[in-house]
Amino acid sequence: MKTLLVYVFVISSLTSFSQTNRPKSDSHLIEDYAFDARRIAKPPVFPFGIDSLQHFYFTHFAGFDSVLTKAIANGDTSKYLRVYFSFVIDKEGAPIQPHFIKVSATQFARSDGSRTLKYFDEDKSYLDESIKKMIFKMNFWKAGWANIRNSNSMTTVDARVEDYIQFWVGLNPPQN
Repeated sequence: MKTLLVYVFVISSLTSFSQTNRPKSDSHLIEDYAFDARRIAKPPVFPFGIDSLQHFYFTHFAGFDSVLTKAIANGDTSKYLRVYFSFVIDKEGAPIQPHFIKVSATQFARSDGSRTLKYFDEDKSYLDESIKKMIFKMNFWKAGWANIRNSNSMTTVDARVEDYIQFWVGLNPPQN
């Protein structure tokens, strides 16, 4: 009889047999998670188009002068400079959590690879603040949609967007 009571006690103390309030869906798993915008079914979209987005970046990024001055002072001319940054588009389409990533240089406008310029590490806090000011001025986006956990329905999700601003440093840009 004692062994039967011990077995009942052990089995009832296991978490798999305990009676806890479990959520009905997996929505609690995605509350604090931002999906990669390139890998979801319908990524977030800037409602005014790609050209307007690039124009917004160029008109609202306050760090151009410092990036350009420092690149010229360190001899990085006749190159394209890229300022990489990321931000999250939340479920309602608001841009939040902006972060500066790096400044890099490349010879070609459409190249996938670029060389990180390490001398911008000391200006990281200034460039991060410039990116934050720029992103917080941005209009709302159309939120991203993803298919979560074997369900047949799509739901809006937070999506992390990684982008960059690219500009030529030199006299005449190459003709493509």
